[in-house]
This record gives sequence, structure tokens and C-alpha cells, in this order.
Amino acid sequence: MSWRVYLLLAVAVLIIMAFKLTKVLAIVIFLSVALVIVIAYFSKKGDRSGKA
Repeated sequence: MSWRVYLLLAVAVLIIMAFKLTKVLAIVIFLSVALVIVIAYFSKKGDRSGKA
């Protein structure tokens, strides 16, 4: 369960850094983080659904 804590901290740091830079980078970083979360979720699930 500790990986979720590190993931939340990483997302928070990325969001803070992104807002310090530009909103466009914030959107790109948010989308990339969302993809990582989805990939981690399906890999944790075991990808039993089979939907691509």
C-alpha cells in the first residue's frame, strides 16, 4: 500500500512544478501521470479483462 503514498507525493510534486512552469506542461504531465496510473492499475489487476 506504500506505493500509493509515493505515487500521490510524486503527483503532487509534478503538479506544483508544472504550475510553476506553464499550464501546457501541467496538462501534459497530468495526462502522462494518468497513463502511468492506468497502466499500474491494469498491471496490478493482472490484465484479466483483456480489453485493449
